[in-house]
Amino acid sequence: MSVSDEKNFLRQKYKIWRSGMSADTKRYFDKSIFENIVSITEYQICRQVLTYVSTNIEVDTLNLIEQAFRDGKNVAVPKSLDKNGNMEFYGINSFDDLEQGYFGIFEPVPDRCERISVSERAVCIIPALSYDSEGYRLGYGKGFYDRFLSEHRNILKIGICYSECMEKHLPHEEYDIPADMVITEKFVEDHRKEKR
Repeated sequence: MSVSDEKNFLRQKYKIWRSGMSADTKRYFDKSIFENIVSITEYQICRQVLTYVSTNIEVDTLNLIEQAFRDGKNVAVPKSLDKNGNMEFYGINSFDDLEQGYFGIFEPVPDRCERISVSERAVCIIPALSYDSEGYRLGYGKGFYDRFLSEHRNILKIGICYSECMEKHLPHEEYDIPADMVITEKFVEDHRKEKR
């Protein structure tokens, strides 16, 4: 099986698993992941939170966005610029600053929001269908985050995922950038310690 075929197989596997989760189970897992994120020092001391706006099968980020507003942090969410993997982050002050964009995902309204400069002390919450024990991710295959992360290597990259969607090893390419931390409903893994 080619790397591409293996990735597509795993994408389908985890999309089906996530779609089959009961609403109660998802709510419980999402709450646990949220509590794990806001309890880490890296979240507590950061001033800028870059995060995706979750869809139905993703780990919920709406509670995190609301908490970041309450904590006085600068919140920014991505806007796709085209279908070629280019995106920028725009600051938002409320959910009213969002509209449906590419692929039906909620994105910032450009007329209402400003493109942000990414701080080196930013925390970036990265979406994925699966992560592995080294922090490598299985994304959706569009390449948006791959390109963004390659241009912003110094920010803290936090992957959030359900523990059932973790793999020991995921197929990855030489240019893939792993998450610094992976947070599930069961654990927090810090991969920076392994690189020291």
